[in-house]
Order: sequence, then C-alpha cells, then structure tokens
Amino acid sequence: MVTAINAVVGTVRRRRLDSIGLLVVAEIALSIALLLITEDLRILLIKPSFYVGFAAIYAFATCFVGQPIGYETAKPFATKDDPERLAAYERDWECSPEFRHTERVITAGWGVAFLADAVLRVLVVYSFSAEQVSESLLLSQVPGIVLIGAALVFTRLQVPTIHTIVDAQQEVLAKERAAGISGLPA
Repeated sequence: MVTAINAVVGTVRRRRLDSIGLLVVAEIALSIALLLITEDLRILLIKPSFYVGFAAIYAFATCFVGQPIGYETAKPFATKDDPERLAAYERDWECSPEFRHTERVITAGWGVAFLADAVLRVLVVYSFSAEQVSESLLLSQVPGIVLIGAALVFTRLQVPTIHTIVDAQQEVLAKERAAGISGLPA
C-alpha cells in the first residue's frame, strides 16, 4: 500500500501520468481484485509472469521498432562515459548493419529468456496444489535464475563482436576528426 501511495504522490508532484507509478497502482489493484475473486494463493505467485511476459513483448517489439532496449541499456557500459566511444557507438547504429543485427539478436535473446521464465513460472506454480504454495514459490524461482544466467552468458558471447565494430568506428572517427570532417572537436 505504501508503494501505491508513493506512486500516486509522485504522479501528482510531477503533474503528469507516470507510467511506472500507474503500473504499480494497477498491479496492486489487480492483486486485490484477484484475491477477492479467488482464494487460490497461487495466483499471487504467477503475478511476476505478467510483468516478465510484458518485458518479453517489449523487448521483441523494440527489435522491430526504433532501437532495441538492449542497445539503450548497454550504451553506458559499452561507451564508459567516453564521448568518442559514444559517438562511435551511435554512428555504428546508423551505419553498421552487423552492429544493428547483433544488438537486435542480444535483445531478442533477453526476450526469449523473459518469455520462457514467464511461461515456466506458471507451469511450475500450477504443477503444485494450492496447499503446496511454499514449495511452488521456491521452485518457481529456479527457471528465472537459470534463464537470466543464460541470457548473461549469451550477451557476453556477443560483446566481442560489438567491441570490434565500435573499435573500428572509433578509429574512423579519429581519422575524420584529424582531417577536420567528423563534427567532433579535434
């Protein structure tokens, strides 16, 4: 309830609808409604599947519209607050089909992991009876942990490709800057 109040207060202070705050309030309202409709506590255990499933859909959507969420998420790590590296990273998005493909593949990999987690959580929870909530709570966490680990390994395996592409672009930008044609300060 404190989270809901905090979300409402934050939205009022900013004088605009906060999507995260709205999501939190909707989640709390959904939880209350579901508890009033059913006495099956398992419904609370599968609630994270809705959010993780939404994250999967969002990840997949960003692979086709705009820039993948993985690209935006990785930017601070890939560029390390280096303006020249940031310029190379951003130019690669504009100029390198291989770079865009790799960023989309990474994001899709995370989408697959999120979707699998959402589905497996529901399957695990409902494979136990309503009286076995504590057992299903513990076991329903396992797929998510394993899948996040797998997504991290998968991402790490893609990093050398991204690194090589950005390094090459950074060299091109350095040559352009030396010749006075890149638009970046010399």
